[in-house]
Amino acid sequence: MLTSRRSFFALCGAIVLPGVSLGELIRTPWQGEGPFYPDRIPEDTDNDLVKNGQSTIEAGGKILNLMGSLVNRDSKPIKGMTAEIWQTDMNGVYLHTGSFGNKIRDAQFQGFGRSITDQNGHFYFRTIIPAEYPGRTPHIHLKLLNGNKNVLTTQLYIKGHSMNKEDFLFKRMTLAEQNINSMELLPTQTNDSTEYITSVRLVVFS
Repeated sequence: MLTSRRSFFALCGAIVLPGVSLGELIRTPWQGEGPFYPDRIPEDTDNDLVKNGQSTIEAGGKILNLMGSLVNRDSKPIKGMTAEIWQTDMNGVYLHTGSFGNKIRDAQFQGFGRSITDQNGHFYFRTIIPAEYPGRTPHIHLKLLNGNKNVLTTQLYIKGHSMNKEDFLFKRMTLAEQNINSMELLPTQTNDSTEYITSVRLVVFS
């Protein structure tokens, strides 16, 4: 059985959350939405991207438990926001008809999901570690919505990945921004396999 969400948040407490510099919060940088936001939103938009629809077959790839916390400039949690993510499957393919390698897309991977921030500003996704595709380092797109208002669009990267230094969008950020938009992937053992966890903090000033 998968370790509980509460246990994962407790474990993630041991991870130093990025976004703090000399006692001051750094606003999470905006980055472009890119061309592969789903051109058709799937019927299944829950926060478990590893299982698609009613299928019991899980997507291929290494499972990643993505924990997030959303705060304002005063470090107060923001509840009731919708967090959306979309990303490549294990083959580097998006849930988009124009994606590279669309014919080999893993149909078991949901590709897109939503999660609502709770009273502590927490959100959670069960997904996979994204794969690279031509011209881009592995990354996860993330959008925050307050109703229909877009509060933040950004991209999350794998800390220390060898392709980051050549990625045109990663290079546009300052070193501090690169740090707060990078995910440190930590292995954790479940009953029958190894999964990964990461924790990110999003700071919005609106």
